[in-house]
Amino acid sequence: MSLKYGLTVKGSKASPAPSRPTLDEEDDDDEEQDAPTSHGPPKKAPLGSKPPPRLRETDAPAPETDLSSTSASQARLKTAQEVDPSIFDYDSFHAAKSTVTSAKKAASRQEALDRKPKYINNLLEAAARRKQDQLVAKEKLLQKEREAEGEEFAGKEKFVTGAYKEQQVEARRLEEEEKRRTEEEERRKRVGGGGMQGFYRSMIDQNEKLHQEAVEAAEKVGREIGAGGLQHETSRKTDADAAAELTAKGIHLNEDGQIIDKRELLSAGLNVGTAGSRRGAEHLKASNRPAQPSVLPKYGYQQASRERQTRMMEEQLAERTKRAREEEHAEREKLEQAAKTQKTDTEKLDAKARYLARKAAKERGEA
Repeated sequence: MSLKYGLTVKGSKASPAPSRPTLDEEDDDDEEQDAPTSHGPPKKAPLGSKPPPRLRETDAPAPETDLSSTSASQARLKTAQEVDPSIFDYDSFHAAKSTVTSAKKAASRQEALDRKPKYINNLLEAAARRKQDQLVAKEKLLQKEREAEGEEFAGKEKFVTGAYKEQQVEARRLEEEEKRRTEEEERRKRVGGGGMQGFYRSMIDQNEKLHQEAVEAAEKVGREIGAGGLQHETSRKTDADAAAELTAKGIHLNEDGQIIDKRELLSAGLNVGTAGSRRGAEHLKASNRPAQPSVLPKYGYQQASRERQTRMMEEQLAERTKRAREEEHAEREKLEQAAKTQKTDTEKLDAKARYLARKAAKERGEA
């Protein structure tokens, strides 16, 4: 055993290795860090303490009922019922709506059964218009030719058939209709504006008209329901009659029984709302603004196209007539030239007889 003299310093005790904290300990550490610091050491909560109980919803104080507002509501309800006893008659309104919907579906089914043509009528009308335009163009061309002739055939007799007279009357009538249609189109453009503005305005007016007709039909059925005549009307009218009535009013339906008003085409820029949202916007309806034309501006373009076609047909007819006259003149000159150079059979026989006579005389002289 050795002895050492001097200052003896005790070594520091080895600190224990940090243990890996568990999940519960990590939560405790977070809570301790979030807690506000104080000058004194933190006090640990006793192990047996529990958090205070939360108040349940049933423990909340019940709100006091305002009897004055209830009595006021009852008074308003009574006043409304005195003004209109059927103000809360939702069943009748639903029945009226269902009746209109069933009528629309019946009309759609009837149209599907009828299978009426969609495009052939328009094609036939277009063909008839083209034929009329051709008659008008031909009549104008003949009139220009008569004016160009002047007084050349003034003293000669004219032969005009009854069919030609009727054709002239028809041509004049078509010209008057065309002129009147053009003036009407110009007036509509001045009133409603041309271009896309008039197009959208006319389409909105048509949509509102269709919607108004549907609303009037629903109100009519509602009045019949309120008067107790729904059963009688339903038994008396069949689906085919209802379909015919809606078709006569111009209400068209799709396969789902909905009114076809092309409102989905305007959803991009016109903010067209549904039927329920338009009921509260009375100031936006067409009845409060001047009437707009119901004809779309496409007829103006059709009118210009028809005028161009008429001018083209006039030019074609004039060119055809000129070419026929030139061919006729050339043929006449050819015939005249052939008549001058070609000898007839009699002249040929005479020439042959003279030749034979000269030959015989020559032979006699030689003999």
